[in-house]
Formats: sequence, structure tokens, C-alpha cells
Amino acid sequence: MYTPVNFKIEDSEVIRSFIRANSFGILFSREVNGGFHDTHVPMLVSDDLTSITGHIARANPQWKSWEADAEVKTVFHGPHGYVSPLYYESDFNVPTWNYSAVSVSGSVSIASDRGEQTEIMRELVGFYEKTQPTRWKLDEADSRFMKLFDAIVFFSIEITGIEAKFKLSQNKSAEDRAKVIQCLSETGSRHDADVAAMMREAKDLP
Repeated sequence: MYTPVNFKIEDSEVIRSFIRANSFGILFSREVNGGFHDTHVPMLVSDDLTSITGHIARANPQWKSWEADAEVKTVFHGPHGYVSPLYYESDFNVPTWNYSAVSVSGSVSIASDRGEQTEIMRELVGFYEKTQPTRWKLDEADSRFMKLFDAIVFFSIEITGIEAKFKLSQNKSAEDRAKVIQCLSETGSRHDADVAAMMREAKDLP
């Protein structure tokens, strides 16, 4: 991922929080005969940023190429929005796009042990249910649920590299950034409002 120094994020806590807040990512891997597979899938990153877990449908052929080539990449997208040249205080600018993304490289392995599969599912369910007023729990004693495990492929990715990019007008003056935040906040778009909020929260931005 092309990342100019102004937009590069290296703080592990910021990266981990970002991935968890935007955990419905894209899993990329190579096909056996060339080309690429890509699957949109919810994934859970570990506390220490060393691994990512998830599962895909067994009917999805993507997993069949992992034995031949275990190298994969996952991409997590955050808030993004169009920035018009009219959004700046300064008088010479061009159209651009503010956005945030994290790209993670790693080596994937299939979790075939039922205990490991159950743990992955338990953690995924726990993570996504924690915001629900009444939390659903996987009943591991119910054979109907456990039988469904045969229809999916659980995976674990050992992380070998992380690239994080938050393009939030860091290369602009404080006055320009403040005007961009104001304009994005006033478009009525939820995506633009999220970008403006992210710009406000960034340590080095107003």
C-alpha cells in the first residue's frame, strides 16, 4: 500500500483499535492457477497483533489454494469521503479523497481441530455480541450448531506485516484542516461525518 510518511500510522494500539472497529474486511489470496481470490468476511485480530482468525464457507473455493500458497492479505477499510477544493481556506487545491485503511500480510493455516474451531467461534461470537442489549451465546451442547461447523472452514493468519494509512489532510495547514472538518460535517453524509470525527480525534489534528 502506497503510504507517504505524513499518512503512516505505526501506533499498535491505534492500529488494533482500528481493525476491531472495522473488522469486516477483505481476505485476499492467490488462486492455484493464477489470479486472486477475495472474500468479504468478519475477522478478529489478537490483542498482541500477531494473528487474525475467522472462517469462510466450505463451498467457497478460496481455502483450497492455501496449502499450495499460504501467503494472504487482509484489508480493513475505515471512514472515507470526497474532499472538494472548495473545502479549504487556501486558494489553490485539487479534488482528493480522505480515508483510512489497514493492510495486513500473513501466512494462513486451516484450523482442523474441533477444540480450536470452537474457540475461534466462541471468540468471534463474544466480540460481536458484546454490543447487544441481550447477548446470544453459542450452545456448544446443541448438536445442531456444532454440525454446522462442517459447512465452514476456520482459519488463523500469522501476521508478518502491517501497513496502516490514515489520509486525513495531515499535509495541509491547521486552517485548511479545520475548514475540511467543518465542510465534511455539513454535507449530511454519515461517511463524511465519520471522516470529520476521525480528523478531530487524531492527535496531531485540531
